[in-house]
Amino acid sequence: MRRICPSEEILSEYISGVLAEEDRTEVEKHLAGCAACRELLVETHDIISRPDIHEIKNRISRWIRKNQWLIGAAAAFTLSFVFSEHFLQFLTACIIMGAKWAVDAKTAKILIMIYEAWKCGDRDKADKILSRIDGTEH
Repeated sequence: MRRICPSEEILSEYISGVLAEEDRTEVEKHLAGCAACRELLVETHDIISRPDIHEIKNRISRWIRKNQWLIGAAAAFTLSFVFSEHFLQFLTACIIMGAKWAVDAKTAKILIMIYEAWKCGDRDKADKILSRIDGTEH
């Protein structure tokens, strides 16, 4: 006697965990004896759990934009050894871009704001800055 395989819709509900318990038990019994459905289930799970390529590209783009000065500094540092006749020029570019990265970094800006508030003796302003960072009151 040939078993009838569950539909793709039922397997999809099984994977997503929304299938009723009694139906889930039936699907699991079927999967125990049907290699074709197990293979389809594995392929479907792989497709569903695969990361979205567009989201990965967006994350990489955001990271590059955020760290463009650091990347430039690293490239200039590397090039200073590749083109040794221009060592000082590349090293200078590396230092300038590294400083630009450090100054542009959000953390550096926040630390400067806190330092300036403490230097002026305005502890309340510094505490407000800190509370905005971690979402608590100091």
